[in-house]
Amino acid sequence: MIRALIAAILVLLGVIVWQRGSVSIAHRAADQAASSRDAMEGERDAARAEANAATETLKAERSSAAAANALASQYEKEKNDAQKASDRLVADLRAGNQRLHQRWQASIATAELSAAATAGSQPDGRADDRIESAGRAVGAAAQCDAQVRALQAYALLCSGGAR
Repeated sequence: MIRALIAAILVLLGVIVWQRGSVSIAHRAADQAASSRDAMEGERDAARAEANAATETLKAERSSAAAANALASQYEKEKNDAQKASDRLVADLRAGNQRLHQRWQASIATAELSAAATAGSQPDGRADDRIESAGRAVGAAAQCDAQVRALQAYALLCSGGAR
């Protein structure tokens, strides 16, 4: 009987040692699973943060592109308005509704100095050139102004300033 009791105790000790090993293995597996889970959650959070940052960047780029397109269309409108003003000035000069500045009218004043000079002179063919030149000068100045305003607005947009 003592032998049976010793054998039973030895079997129980073997089972206990075996169970402790299994429990230890199970704890290690649980710890590894928890650390893997934590690593995966960290990767997930990093991926979410990266996706959110990309979304915000995309929104900012779209907003910037829309603002740049609005600036470009405003510039084109102002450029067209400048061309229309130039054309209107040329038409008004030809119709006599507008007059050129005195220094542009020098040949007319010279031609009117004396009746003898007027009778012997040829008609001034450069009047149309002066009218066209005045129209081009006014149109170019207005287009330059429009371009400067557009470039300044775009620079302000690029620097993050508000318009």
